[in-house]
Amino acid sequence: MFGKNIYNSLVKHSNFPVTNEKRIHKSSELFTLWFATNLTIGDFAVGFIPVILGLSFQMIIIALVLGNVFGSILVGYMSITGTETGLPQMVIGRRAFGNKFGMLMSSLQWVNTLGWLTVNIVLSSLAFTLAFHVPFYELSIFIISLAIFFISFSGRKIISIFEKLMSVVLGIMFVFIILFSISRASDIYAYKPLYYGFGIAFGITLASSFSYIMSWGPYAADYSRYNYGKNVFLYTFLGGLIASLWAEIAGVFVAILSLNPSGNPAIDLYTVLGKNGILGLFAIFLGGIAADAINLYSNSITLQSIGIKMKRITAIIMGIVIAFFLSIFMYSHFFSYYEDFLFILDYWITPWIGIMIADFFIINKNQKFDLKNIPGFNKPGIVSYFLSLIISIPFMDPGVVYEGTISKLFLGGVDISYYISFIIAIILYPLIKKIINKVQIGDNVK
Repeated sequence: MFGKNIYNSLVKHSNFPVTNEKRIHKSSELFTLWFATNLTIGDFAVGFIPVILGLSFQMIIIALVLGNVFGSILVGYMSITGTETGLPQMVIGRRAFGNKFGMLMSSLQWVNTLGWLTVNIVLSSLAFTLAFHVPFYELSIFIISLAIFFISFSGRKIISIFEKLMSVVLGIMFVFIILFSISRASDIYAYKPLYYGFGIAFGITLASSFSYIMSWGPYAADYSRYNYGKNVFLYTFLGGLIASLWAEIAGVFVAILSLNPSGNPAIDLYTVLGKNGILGLFAIFLGGIAADAINLYSNSITLQSIGIKMKRITAIIMGIVIAFFLSIFMYSHFFSYYEDFLFILDYWITPWIGIMIADFFIINKNQKFDLKNIPGFNKPGIVSYFLSLIISIPFMDPGVVYEGTISKLFLGGVDISYYISFIIAIILYPLIKKIINKVQIGDNVK
């Protein structure tokens, strides 16, 4: 009964599952959607990390390529689930975790989307204020928030059009940034890494690039459910991979050319580009809007997927208002700790994705998704999730509030918990489910 009530509530107060006649986008549309979403200041800022840590240029490229390839693969698999079911990502997760526990996971994703929404509003507002000499940063935050609201409120079709436009605009801008950097190739060639430690620098760079692109995983099906056709994985994978890697390499170049990064990538980009600095500022705030159109839309869909009886417009207004006030509060001391909080928050995602992949592509492969007959709690999924998290704790090292024992003693402070929790989850879930099923069959026989 509980499952049916949840199903009726989801259908009544939302627009899912998406029917075939409403799937108006070819699968190729996912390329431009994820391409524009990842040509942003967030990815750009990741490129500063290895330069600050003193990693060699060759090792920087290897770490960024590996991190983005692995992360984009996970987002690609999540995208497949949306096209095959017509459901949002967090609703799909209910089969693996159960309806009641699924509400908790949806709540985590709502906080996640709200956090990244705020991050991009602040970063966009910093660039917008510099570009247009806005006297009060609150006004910049209001203008950026209003633009994001109208794009997300307009719906999936308008978001698609906007992201296609941004793919071209941001693509041209980042081509210019790369070409400008290459024109100063002698300065880049002269880069001398400080070597704070190869293992630490490489590991942090790999984890940073992986965690950023991977964090789009809980969003993917929210958009792919409107797509039809083949190669959903490929278009999602390539769109995110190319853009994220491109933006991060641009960040590496600018960090090197700035000689002494200030800690604010927007200011460094503006300074390095000189008389062309205004172009860099436009790239930053437009990229932030492109990412936040996705963030706000998924924020509203996620709130509905919790089971709250709320129309999408109400959920969107609620999300943008909260993000607006958070942005004003965080603006002046943003760079001190807020992004650290978000990367710590990402710890919940990789074991979740591991269980999602195991549930969709291993345990229930080729089976029709039935939202009506999902229990309140799915023990195999929940047990696997918490065990994966617990096992990965000694490998964590966010460097803010905790240092994992194994990371500290044997890995030189490198955080590999993302990979550990993912691998453990994807192995444990089918195994535990098989054991529990055998026990239940044995009890029934008795």
